[in-house]
Amino acid sequence: MSALVVIFAIFIVSALGLFALIWYWLRQRALQEPAPRKPQTVKRKKTADGTTEPEPEALPQKPGRSRLISAATLAEAEAAHAQSAYEYPELEEPEVPEVEAPAPAAPSPIATATRQALVLRQHFPPHRAPPQGRSWLGGTPVLPGNAEWPSNPATGKPLHFLLQLDLAEVPPDAGLGLLPPEGALAVFLNLDWGPGEAFCVIHAQGYAGTAWQALAVPQSLAMAYGDEAALAWPWALTPAQGTQILPRWPVALRLIALPENEGPGWPHGSETALALLDAQNAGDKGPGDIAPALDIFDFHGADGQGFEPCWYGYPQDWLAVQIAAAALVREADRASRTVLHDPYPGLDEAERAGLIKAVREEAQAWFDHALANPALAPIAPPVRKAFWDWLATHRALAERVIPEAVEAAIETTLHASPEEAAKFPEEITARVAYRHALALRTAEGVTAPPPARLLAPASGANELAETHLLLLELPTNPALGHNFGGGALQWWITPDDLADRRFDAVVMTRAG
Repeated sequence: MSALVVIFAIFIVSALGLFALIWYWLRQRALQEPAPRKPQTVKRKKTADGTTEPEPEALPQKPGRSRLISAATLAEAEAAHAQSAYEYPELEEPEVPEVEAPAPAAPSPIATATRQALVLRQHFPPHRAPPQGRSWLGGTPVLPGNAEWPSNPATGKPLHFLLQLDLAEVPPDAGLGLLPPEGALAVFLNLDWGPGEAFCVIHAQGYAGTAWQALAVPQSLAMAYGDEAALAWPWALTPAQGTQILPRWPVALRLIALPENEGPGWPHGSETALALLDAQNAGDKGPGDIAPALDIFDFHGADGQGFEPCWYGYPQDWLAVQIAAAALVREADRASRTVLHDPYPGLDEAERAGLIKAVREEAQAWFDHALANPALAPIAPPVRKAFWDWLATHRALAERVIPEAVEAAIETTLHASPEEAAKFPEEITARVAYRHALALRTAEGVTAPPPARLLAPASGANELAETHLLLLELPTNPALGHNFGGGALQWWITPDDLADRRFDAVVMTRAG
């Protein structure tokens, strides 16, 4: 019975819900149908001349909307109408990942070597050089390991020693990453002017703890410059009086930057000269402002009229006497061959010839006496006075040679006897400093000839410069015994051969 009641109740509720739904649908449909429009009376208005005209019909309005439009809303509508129907949103550009540009290629070693020079700055005076230094020109080699003195392959004769450089003293980056960082580089050359121009470049390897050994001078080593030795050395009158060993001058390795050069070869100019002057005055104590060379006025005494030694200690040794006597012999021979700049213009030909002959014989006697004594043995004051008094009796010829003879005597003692050279007055030593300087400051400016150097531009144009590095250039320098005909000797090597330490592939040329 109760179940029937529940079912009947559910039926009644469902019927009522269906009826309500039908009523709501009919109601909404009736609201959507437009009501019939009643005819409207046209309203008219009076004009100024008494006639009437119809008033404009108002625009129909949607139900529930205000007929009033604000000024702001109108402005927004006009702006919207002026724009396109659809404004596309601004798209952000996608972020492109940054790609690092490739690093520029490093310049080749050959190109780098055109903008630098590893110059050989001479220590002056040489006895002030650091005692631990192992780089020098001339003298005898002291090399690490078991290096041997090389010989000329064509003749079997030993070559002459030019220089050695301690590669550990090379400034950082100066070696272009190719020059070995350890050991020593040594150069030997045939200075006998025999067949060919034999040379040898040695890399003597040496590491920390490697012993450095002095190489004994071979007994069969010829006199440097052979038959021309008398022209190369100020103390020699014959080839037999020359020397096997070149003057020893310690050097320091100095790296300088060079300006760009419009043409091939070494850049001559003020910028290069100033760079060399800075290298000259930097590092170890240098000569500073270079004193001028000796001239004849240095021997005229305080009154400017006499003929006196430029310092009380001259001649300091027998080699100094030998140098001055040899110079006077050569000058007498020159005077006998020509009447130009005749030292005895008041004499007739016979008297002139007789006097020149007497001067030559006396000069030869002094030369022979000096040659018979130890070259660097000191001379007692009475002997010094006697020699100078003899020079004064032949002043006309002596004045022509004495400045250069004294200069050569000072220079020889500086490199051959450092102990005696240390006793020289500083103002005397300074008078030969100009012959060992990289650059000189003069009244006209800074002057600097091309220096001895490595890994740098060469003097002059050479087609090897396109494929080779200038390993070394040595210019003519009589102060060092480098008599190369007024030019320079150049040694070349390719970057690959230098990196592989194939110094047997080095090529030598000459520059005028």
